[in-house]
Amino acid sequence: MTVSLKQCRTFSFPDGTLKDEAERLVVWWYGPIFKNTRSQSVPKIYVFLRPIDQWNNLGDVIKRETVLTHVGLLRIGSVWEKGVSNSRIAFDEKIFPVSFSPGGWRIISLDDLHKAGRSLHTPFHDASYLPLDRKHKSYLIEFDLPDGKHLLIPCTEFFARVYGRSSEIKRVLATYCWEEVKERLYRPLNAPPSPGTWPVRFTYRVHRHDAILLAHMLYDPYAEQAARNIYSQTEASFPQDKMLLKVTPWFQGSGGISVSGVPIDDGNAFLGLQILGCTQPDGATIHREREKSTPISATDGDDALPQFPYNQLQDIPDVIDLTDDDEPDHGSSWLDLPEDEFVVLGKPRAVLDKQYIQKSVPSKRGVPVPGDETIFSTGEPHGSGKGVGQASIHAPITLGSQGFLRDMWNALLYLQSAYPKSVHSVSWFTFEDGFSTSPDPRLISLEPFEIDDDVETSVANWVYIDTQTKVSRGVLVIRVHVLDQTLYLMELQRRPPKPRADGSEEVSKPPSYKGLVFTLNHQGRFESWLRQVLSNVRLVQGVVQKLTDHSPEFADTFKHPKSKSESVPCEASVLNAFSKVGITRDDLSGYAKVIE
Repeated sequence: MTVSLKQCRTFSFPDGTLKDEAERLVVWWYGPIFKNTRSQSVPKIYVFLRPIDQWNNLGDVIKRETVLTHVGLLRIGSVWEKGVSNSRIAFDEKIFPVSFSPGGWRIISLDDLHKAGRSLHTPFHDASYLPLDRKHKSYLIEFDLPDGKHLLIPCTEFFARVYGRSSEIKRVLATYCWEEVKERLYRPLNAPPSPGTWPVRFTYRVHRHDAILLAHMLYDPYAEQAARNIYSQTEASFPQDKMLLKVTPWFQGSGGISVSGVPIDDGNAFLGLQILGCTQPDGATIHREREKSTPISATDGDDALPQFPYNQLQDIPDVIDLTDDDEPDHGSSWLDLPEDEFVVLGKPRAVLDKQYIQKSVPSKRGVPVPGDETIFSTGEPHGSGKGVGQASIHAPITLGSQGFLRDMWNALLYLQSAYPKSVHSVSWFTFEDGFSTSPDPRLISLEPFEIDDDVETSVANWVYIDTQTKVSRGVLVIRVHVLDQTLYLMELQRRPPKPRADGSEEVSKPPSYKGLVFTLNHQGRFESWLRQVLSNVRLVQGVVQKLTDHSPEFADTFKHPKSKSESVPCEASVLNAFSKVGITRDDLSGYAKVIE
């Protein structure tokens, strides 16, 4: 059998399981979980692989051991050679609408599919995508699709990618009973919850984007039960038996899930072998607080409370040795390893951070010098002097864009849901519809110049979003009632980038227009001022800073910065617009900064 490969981001990290392999191998499937007798704080798992030669022909399935926390790096379809992966099987990528509520899915096994007479034959495989034989009862989640077809996802893949962003979540849920889970993941709240909010304070070992899962596990009995079920399976199986993981969705409701995989069952089902992204659940605004930093001495002992990674490595080595046989040392260096990005589909959940001004903390004697460690472990710190550092593996999130103008509108809706006491209303405007809160905003089309208007050709053509079809450029106008002010934002529609002849790259990017923000003391002036702006913006070809001096009240321009801390695309742009009238995020949140 021959497969097609594609290039991907290079990973140069893995443990001896793959680094010492002489053959080039492709990850094929995940097997049972079993007890780790040496590094007991993280379970082990069997990974099935197949040799792949220089012509991309596949050999017979082989079995290797690794730890559960490494699964997010050892993605199905990834190709490894001497501990390095920079290619993977070119699966099909699709987004499916599904229901995460009971009744919209079920747990089945590959053996169940055989018994039901459902074919596993695929165009990708000359027989079936079955890692071993019929007796291997690997479990999958089967989602019902609106067209009567089905989406199948291996339970282990669903656990690794949908149960939070960090490997620490998976390690703790699979290793400890519920009371110990809470001790290892959460810290006591500093104040009782405010009505309509879900505050959550958690340890440094989990990632900030784990807050949504952690909050649901704390406040949502459905999510708590789904999380509890993970350990109940391991408790019933360990230490003698191996356990085939059954995993269910931890939230309810309709949404989308993005996967890559292969069609099976004569096209009646799709086998999602990699989860690329997923919807976030709706619910109360989450107030997120992460444990703050204090160093820990190597002499503090095994019973010392876990601390923030004071010695976090900034320069990550090209090749990283991860071990599944040893625990990290107390006080050792901290290494953060990113796996594949995870795309947030649809509207992101409103999550707010507690604001801090953090005091510097002096180092304690006995803390190892960062970089001394030669290997790293994802387990819990135990003892010292082994030369084993701490590793955290997480999937960075990316925010799915719906186009610039829609992203601006969605960012305002997000801020309204996140700060309902500060952002009172958001509406878009057209002369035909007036102000509307409809979820689908409409644009105002610019008026083309008349033939006898004395303007240059470039000015006349700028009005059109497409000069061939003569479709006019649109303008998004939004009114926002924020705190005690009424703001108006205006954004121009961008032309799509021009592709090369082969479609591979852009020839030129569209101009990066600034946005316009203005206020009016007399709201009756709004339409006349807007008509004047829409007429004049054509003459300056979108350079709105040339229009601010003619405003009857206050007007200013704002740029569209990007920030890694954005919860939705264009959130930083909207906050930049607010800042022009003196409104900051702190003003929206009403938080007093806490000094630690």
